[in-house]
Amino acid sequence: MRYAVLSDIHGRREKLAAVLDDARARGAEQIISLGDVGGDECLRLLRKAGSKAVFGNYEVSSWRRLQPEHRAWVREWRPLLMEDNFVAVHAAPWWPQGLQTLEDFGTWLRRTGRPWRDLFPYLSGDDEILWKALAELATTGKAILFHGHTHAQAIWNWSPKGNLRKVRMAAVPVQADHHYLVGVGSVGLPEDGGWATYVLYDKAVEQIELVRLDRSA
Repeated sequence: MRYAVLSDIHGRREKLAAVLDDARARGAEQIISLGDVGGDECLRLLRKAGSKAVFGNYEVSSWRRLQPEHRAWVREWRPLLMEDNFVAVHAAPWWPQGLQTLEDFGTWLRRTGRPWRDLFPYLSGDDEILWKALAELATTGKAILFHGHTHAQAIWNWSPKGNLRKVRMAAVPVQADHHYLVGVGSVGLPEDGGWATYVLYDKAVEQIELVRLDRSA
């Protein structure tokens, strides 16, 4: 299976269409969306592409604005997806116990008055959050954690000896007993250069590839 993992579209339909076309041209068989899609037109494209998805903070705050058909679909999304050898989330793989749906997340925020970052922290924020994410990943038995939210691409490799390093390559082989934390970037609003960014993961050859489109085809 060859996956295209994308996030943070933020309503940029033209960019999403270009990313989906590029992913198909590169042999992607399954689309995974990590939330913050941003509107009906983009959701329509994702549904047509057969995308699986997790919700982000945009969906929590704005799902009621969607057309009924998309509203029902988004309400089915969960905060975490496990597939093959990876875990996929919008921001981080933890939240208060008992929260399962985007409505649960919204209710918790209103009831507690806590900030958004308590549910959607930035994994690029500090070392403590980074290590916590890797520890959570290790409990799942999966090798890779894909996340969005930061609008930047990054791959961290945690070796069996406990060494953590940022990988500086665009194509990274997945090694046995290693764990990987992968920021997939942003389709709509990349903050680290490029016109649109996403990630390809090829399960057959165990490789992660950072993809950066400079302009629309």
